[in-house]
Amino acid sequence: MKAYDLISQKIIKTIYKPGSRISEKIIAADLKIGRTPIREALLRLRQEQLIDIIPQSGTYISKIDLKAVRDARFVRTSIEQEIMKQAAEITMSDSERISLEINLQNQDKAMTIEDLNLFLDLDNEFHHFFYQLTNHEEVWSWIKTINVQFDRYRFLSLIVNQLSLNELITDHENILKAVLKNDVKQVAQFTKRHLERALEEEKAVIAEFPDYFTNTNI
Repeated sequence: MKAYDLISQKIIKTIYKPGSRISEKIIAADLKIGRTPIREALLRLRQEQLIDIIPQSGTYISKIDLKAVRDARFVRTSIEQEIMKQAAEITMSDSERISLEINLQNQDKAMTIEDLNLFLDLDNEFHHFFYQLTNHEEVWSWIKTINVQFDRYRFLSLIVNQLSLNELITDHENILKAVLKNDVKQVAQFTKRHLERALEEEKAVIAEFPDYFTNTNI
């Protein structure tokens, strides 16, 4: 895995905590990789506003911009409803259906063992599948870039309310059923409800991690 992917995942999953100081030396020791790829990754992470470089102070993991979280959720909801409508117009093969069903089974296992890292990965894999199915892989790549702040928030929301994992899995099951039934209207409704669910925990997440956020009053 590339240095960028490794570092960004540690930021998303708050292994590198918002507001904490970081350096090439610290990351190199942690990831056991050379400083040149780390330096290149940090440049990209700075462009994506995941790190802040403060003159005469150092490099810090950026705090989570709540306005960016809300904007990303708005954009993703708008796009993904259309993606899912297209998916509902496609007849999936048995192997594609089985692949999604296995993903859902693994989500349930991740919930049982309380592995939030695994659950978030499986959640993204589930959604990514439909972008592939509808031949919108490039859209998914773009979504991943603008969705980083939303992913950071989502991980914290799972920590605050792990009971919501069951609701998220149920959402996924309902989305898949609607796709398999070729129910365009219903799948759009389920998708919208699913993606809006994350921000229901907003106040609780901010209360639990008040030092992790900026723009909390907008």
